[in-house]
Amino acid sequence: MKHLHRNLLSLAVLASTCSAGAQTAISPGGSASFTVPGSTSLYQVHGHSGSTNDTAADAPWVTFAAGSSNVFTFTAVTGGVNCCSDANELNTPDGMGFSPFGNSNTTVFGINGISDAFGNTQLPLVAMFADETDPFGGTAPAALPAWDAASPAALSPALYQVFYVGDGRAGYNNASGALLNFTAPATATRLYIGFVDAGSFNGTSAWYQDNLGSMNATLALAVPEPAAAALFGAGLAAVAAAARRRGNGR
Repeated sequence: MKHLHRNLLSLAVLASTCSAGAQTAISPGGSASFTVPGSTSLYQVHGHSGSTNDTAADAPWVTFAAGSSNVFTFTAVTGGVNCCSDANELNTPDGMGFSPFGNSNTTVFGINGISDAFGNTQLPLVAMFADETDPFGGTAPAALPAWDAASPAALSPALYQVFYVGDGRAGYNNASGALLNFTAPATATRLYIGFVDAGSFNGTSAWYQDNLGSMNATLALAVPEPAAAALFGAGLAAVAAAARRRGNGR
């Protein structure tokens, strides 16, 4: 138990597999798949511990080219984790309220220059956009408004601002819900994923070491709209040219 709450990580991209805390690149139109243990702290980046009281696993990340049109979706998120060494009470990717605590809220105060995180479920999948700069020692951005797992939102967060992913879809535990879009800041070059935790889910980031289970997540980077439009236009032009050739008997 973790006072009443309260390293291994594999990352696969298409056919490749990387070790704990590793990175991989993603391009527009590409996707990446992760297996994320419950011990993964979103605050553990650039070699700084993401927990104030014991060990945690590094947050994995993908790299991408900076730009104003980087939009991500999480096309599949499955699995579950538990806060307190109880393999019989795994949550869903959208999170839940664990029975020892009598509530479902998360109030986690960030460390290492990364924002606080607030919401109405516990241990959902969360993420943040970043660049190559180590945020340690800097001023953390303001936290986003508390997430509502019943009505998750498409978001355009700032750098190092924790945001709720859950299962990546509208609605709570709704596998047929519309995919949510997460738009990166123009200067972002990384996307980290993991979890936020604290003693009784209320306090500074801590208590990751006894989190059991894992989640599997696949994310995709959309083709920017101008490129998509250009491809569509090229297709129309090819159809028109073929029609002209047929009309000319060629």
